[in-house]
Amino acid sequence: MPHALIVHAHPEPKSFCSAQMWEAARTLEAQGYTVEISDLYPVGWNPELGRNDFEHELVGHFKPQIEQVEAVKHSTFTLDLTAEIEKVRRADLLVFSFPMWWFSLPALLKGWVDRVVCD
Repeated sequence: MPHALIVHAHPEPKSFCSAQMWEAARTLEAQGYTVEISDLYPVGWNPELGRNDFEHELVGHFKPQIEQVEAVKHSTFTLDLTAEIEKVRRADLLVFSFPMWWFSLPALLKGWVDRVVCD
C-alpha cells in the first residue's frame, strides 16, 4: 500500500488551508494510500537549525551541512529530527500544505525543510 506524508503548516485548525489538508488526506486514503500527517503548529515544531539538532560532538565552527552529513552517517540527530526523517523515508508521496504568506511558505515550514530534508 503506498504511503503519503502530509506536512501541514497553518496555525489555525479551522482555516480553509487546514480544511484542504484534511480533504487531501481523505482523498488519498480513498485512492488506497495510508496517510501520515505532521502538523507543525500543534507540536510546537522548532524551525531553527542549530547546534542542538545533533547528539555528536561538534568541533570548531558550526557548519550545519557538515554536521548534517555527520549525523546521517552516525545516526546522531535528536529524537524530534529522527522522527521526522523517518516519516519522510517511509513516504512514497510527500505533500506540503501551507498558506502563501508574503509570496512564500511560512517560516515554520521552511525551518522543517532546513532541518529534516538533509539526507
